[in-house]
Amino acid sequence: MARWKVFLTEPIDGYERMVENLEKGGCEVSLGPHTREATREISEEELIRRAADLDAIMVGTRERITRKILEAGTRLGTIAKYAIGVERIDVKAATELAILVSNTPVVENFVGVAEGAVARILALAKNLKRCDFNARRIIWKDIVNVLVCGKTVGIVGLGNIGNRVAELLTPFGVRLLAYDPYANQERAAHLRVELTDLETLLRESDFVTLHCVTTPETRGFMNEARFRLMKPGAYLINTARGALVNERDLNRALREDWIAGAALDVYDPEPPAPDNPLLSPELEFKTQLSPHAAGATPEMTRRMSAAQVENCLRALRGEIPEFVVNPPVIPRWRDRLDKSQQT
Repeated sequence: MARWKVFLTEPIDGYERMVENLEKGGCEVSLGPHTREATREISEEELIRRAADLDAIMVGTRERITRKILEAGTRLGTIAKYAIGVERIDVKAATELAILVSNTPVVENFVGVAEGAVARILALAKNLKRCDFNARRIIWKDIVNVLVCGKTVGIVGLGNIGNRVAELLTPFGVRLLAYDPYANQERAAHLRVELTDLETLLRESDFVTLHCVTTPETRGFMNEARFRLMKPGAYLINTARGALVNERDLNRALREDWIAGAALDVYDPEPPAPDNPLLSPELEFKTQLSPHAAGATPEMTRRMSAAQVENCLRALRGEIPEFVVNPPVIPRWRDRLDKSQQT
């Protein structure tokens, strides 16, 4: 008989192995909608109804885990997140309620996203979309590309992904600027990255690539005022979170030539609405768009799904997972776990 009830909200490719391992670990697993096209976010009301009988929720990138959901989970001991970002989870409420939250910041994820960011810088610089379009139509005329060597790349957020971006770009002979109030000074110096303020970075960079998390301070921080600071020939790359960018202001910046172009892998909300102006044909050659796939590789999917399962099982057994988002909760979480298992 299963000891714990687990809800996997957003089963990913290969979820059958996840379910098998969870069941071997003593779990009864229920699944959210699973199709390749499934984009419907499970409603708060449905999650509240389900939470009342759950020991763990394994969440992907779609669902919001609100205070009301957490409060409804009287047996709930852990929220195990697939991927790094936890902005869709009310971590503060979870901590207050003695619920442990984990995520999966595995190497394969941040390396893949960093490679994806650099690929988008090169795709914009070398006009790959326009080149492909013209070649398929036998349009043989000059296309003016950007020489990356000698240009300035501004990295906003110098964590694991930002550091890897800097490493990958170094052989291109670029000047590297970074803005991150919490950056490791020694690491930045080792990478030959100049730490600077955000305004200087935006004014001097030819490419601005975002690698920070969503907080009240960073939400929508790339807005009209900041786009107007950028060079007319500069490009924005966002493989971090859609909420960092005011999409209305970006749309205007592109149409009115405040900046030269943008590569977007993330949006707010996701997926974007069909009538989102950033998807319009008029911006086709000013934008490089992808469906939140910058870091998607088989290696990443296998490693993150395995880490999510392991985080969940460890927490259910009363062991500390490898990746804990809210470590201060651990003593009270243990008490909550003991009480829930006695009922």
